[in-house]
Amino acid sequence: MAEAAIWEEAEAKAQLRAGKGRVVIIGAGSVGATYAFQLMNSGLVSEICIIDIDQRRTEGEVMDLSHGASFVPPVRIWAGDYPDCRGADLVVITAGARQKPGQTRLTWLLP
Repeated sequence: MAEAAIWEEAEAKAQLRAGKGRVVIIGAGSVGATYAFQLMNSGLVSEICIIDIDQRRTEGEVMDLSHGASFVPPVRIWAGDYPDCRGADLVVITAGARQKPGQTRLTWLLP
C-alpha cells in the first residue's frame, strides 16, 4: 500500500511539473496578485484559483490577469471559494491583516 502512495505522489509531482496542476491562492492583495501573475507567466500550472473575502477585488484581479493570458502558456484563472482548495496541488495563503499607519510588523509579535 505504501508503494502505491509513493507512485501517486510521484505522478502528482510529474503532472505539476508538466503544467497540469492547480494552485489556489488565498488573498488577492498585492502579494497574492503578484504571486498569481508570476505563476501565470511561469507556465508551471494549468489552473489558478484566487480566493479573497472581497469578491469584487478578486474578480477584478482575475480580469486583469485574463487580459494577459494570450501571451503566456495556456492557463485557466478564476475567482473561487474555499471548496476549490479540494484537489489543489498547492494552496498558498497570502492573506493577512493590513498594517496601520506607523505600525510595524514587530507590534504583531509583541504581547
